[in-house]
This record gives sequence, structure tokens and C-alpha cells, in this order.
Amino acid sequence: MAQPTLGSTPKIDRVDDELGLTAHDSRIRYRVLGAACLLAVLAYLQRVGFATAAPEIASKTGLNDVHLSYLMAAFMLAYGLVEIPCGLLGDRLGVRHVLTTLVVGWSLLTGAVGWALWLPANTVWPLAYLLAVRAGFGVFQGGLFPLTSRMLTDWMPVGERGLAQGCLWTSSRLGGAVAPLVVVHLFRTTGVGSTAFWLLASIGFLWCAGFFPWFRNTPETMPGVNAVELETITSGRAGRKHAGHGDVPWGVLLGSRSVWCLCLMYGALALTGNFFITLLPAYLRTHRHLSAGAAGWVSTSPLACGIVGCLLGGYLSDLIIRRTGNRRWGRRLVGAFGLALGSVALASTIWVEDPVWLAVLLGLTFFGNDLAMGPAWAACADIGERFAGTLGGAMNMTGSIGGALGALTVGQLLNRHQSTALFLILAASYAFGSLLWLGVDAQRTLSGETRPPAADAPST
Repeated sequence: MAQPTLGSTPKIDRVDDELGLTAHDSRIRYRVLGAACLLAVLAYLQRVGFATAAPEIASKTGLNDVHLSYLMAAFMLAYGLVEIPCGLLGDRLGVRHVLTTLVVGWSLLTGAVGWALWLPANTVWPLAYLLAVRAGFGVFQGGLFPLTSRMLTDWMPVGERGLAQGCLWTSSRLGGAVAPLVVVHLFRTTGVGSTAFWLLASIGFLWCAGFFPWFRNTPETMPGVNAVELETITSGRAGRKHAGHGDVPWGVLLGSRSVWCLCLMYGALALTGNFFITLLPAYLRTHRHLSAGAAGWVSTSPLACGIVGCLLGGYLSDLIIRRTGNRRWGRRLVGAFGLALGSVALASTIWVEDPVWLAVLLGLTFFGNDLAMGPAWAACADIGERFAGTLGGAMNMTGSIGGALGALTVGQLLNRHQSTALFLILAASYAFGSLLWLGVDAQRTLSGETRPPAADAPST
């Protein structure tokens, strides 16, 4: 019997029926999701690894809180500048070559951090060098989520997008949660120096060695994907007749209330959320006066809770859509509730002294933050569809600007010992983000189409 081609779904189904067999889904998409999730783990391991090491680096080079805030802001601003260009490249070229190049670049710069310790302490050189390295790191990491958003938009069925994004962000939090423990262990075994940072860098090189030879940009071109899985991936999408790439509808994008609300919401979320993955360890050491060990497990608590929040947020969002058929409120409700919860929990830390209760409230805060992550990126895919990379870039760029503003605000207020005012500002940012969710309509795409009701209908 001749081997059926990828696009011959009806013939495959009929042949299987005649033989009394069941056509099985090849499920390659879950391997793709696994590759994206593994990348998110290592990316955050490297990103949060620097934040964990920052107090040690500062003590050896003569940097202070304001200097550290400059480093975090340099990372976030550079990160934001390349978001839309990287998203455009992903939409036009696919993610395989671009993403591999970016991972190699940011891994090299992860290793280069340790060389700052060779520079003379209490001079301008360590700060200047680290500003350049962190800005470069931001440039390379800036394409991570626009490109993985494009990847998952191409590879995941509409009904699994929220859960897939939840898995991706759960993985990022897993990397962030273990980073303090890994970095502290590396410092204990290898010393505070270049060796620890090059060991962190090596995991990125290993990922590229496995990903690049195997991955293809679309299910249609991936060996092993059968017609059953291809139909599963593409069924229910809005605008299937427009498959492929094309010119971005900039006028529609800039005039869309959903796009503005989604981007501004993400900026408000990032203004506060990035504190947890950048300056929290330094804050716990220098302002809460916790030991290195205590600061390690307290700073791990939020990211550990975020693991649950990311996965649960994506799952609940998809579940609401399946049960009600309403994609608009399926995304809104979970995202808005998460940021409202984060706002209340973070404001409550002002009155807490005990490290255990501080860990609980910070964990609850970041649980709420990450409850919104899956719905946010799923809404990006729902609205953007074939322009999901570009929209993801715009969304993450706004988040980067918010994160940079947050880092500068944190640095200045902590340097003035105004932590109460700081945490009230951060809590208010979450509250504002919660309100912005009400303007996000994931039912309509950038192409101007309303998603077919059948795509959101409750399963029977």
C-alpha cells in the first residue's frame, strides 16, 4: 500500500476504517511543547541565577542597591527594544534559526558575567562592564516569549492554548524557583567566580544541540506528524484560510482596544512581577536582614507558588471556555482575579515581620501574578493568530518597559529606606492591571474575524 501523504486526512481515515483500525494522533506537538518548556526552565535559571548572585557580586565589586537597579533596568530596556523585531522575525521566518541563535547568545553572556569579578573593585569598571553584559543578555533573551508564543500558536490546538501557555510559564517559574538553590550550591562547590557562571551557560548550549537538528517551524513540515494530528492542531482556528505569514495590519493593531489593554495590563503586571525575579533576593538580604540561607528559601517561595499558578491559570481559562463557550470571559476572569489577589497579598506584607509569614504572602502574591500568565499569552495567541509573534513582542515590550520602571523605582525607594511606599506602589500596579483585563476581548482576531462559535462550544 502506498504511504499516504501528510495532507491526505480523508484517505487515511477511510483506509483505517476499512481495515478496522483506529487512526492515532502522532502527538508530536507535546514534544514541541516539552522543548519550549525546557527552554523556559533554563532561561529563567540563567536569568534568576544572576539575581541570586547579585548580592555576592555587589559585595566583591563595590556595587550598591542603586547600581543593581541600573543593571536590572538595563536588562529590561534592552529586552524590550527587541521584542517586536524578534516577533516579526518569528512571524516571517519561523522560530527555528532565530531562537537557536538567541539561546547561544544569551548563554555566552551568562558565562561572561563572572569576568566582572576580575575587574578592580570600587571603580566604575565593574558597573560599566556589567551594564554592557546585562544589556546584551536582555537583547538575546528578548525574543524568547514572542518566539515561543509563535511556536505554540502554530503547534497547539485552540482548545489547548491556555494550558500550553500555563505549562510554559510554569516551567519558567520552576527554573526561577531552583535558581537560588542551584547558584548557592555552585558557589559553595566552585567558589564565587567564572566557573559557576559557565556551568550555568552550558545548559543553553546543550539545549540548542538537541533542538536545532530536530525541530521544524510548522507541523506540516515536521517528520512524524500524521494527518490526524495535523487536523487536531488546525481545527477550530479562526482564519484558517489565511494560513501562513503576511504583512502585519499595523493600523488594526494600533487601533485595537484589546491590544492596548492586553499590553498595558502586561506592563502593570511586569512592573511588580519582575521585582520577584530580579531584586527580591537583594531586598531580603539588605533590608529584611535575612541570612543567605533564609533569603534563599524565602525568595524561592514565590516562584514555587508561581509554578502552581501558571499551570492552574491556563487550565482554568481553557476549562471556562469549554464549559461556557465564551472565550472573552474565559480569559478575562482568571487574569483579573489573579492580579487582584496579588495586589491584596503584596500590600499585606507591609505588616509582616516573621520570615515564614513573609514567604507565605509573597508566595500568594506571585501565585496571583502567575494565575494571569497563561490567560495573557493564550489571549495573545487568540487575538494575534498568524501575527501572534508580533503581538507577543508588543506585549512583552510593554512588560519590559514596566519592568525597567519597576526596577528603577525599587532601587530608588529602597535606597531611601521607603519600603512601605514601595510595596503600596507595587500593589497598586497589580490592581490597575486587574481592571485592564476587562478591556481584553479574545473573541476577535487582529484579522477582524470573530472566532466561530463552534470553536468555543462546550464539548459534548
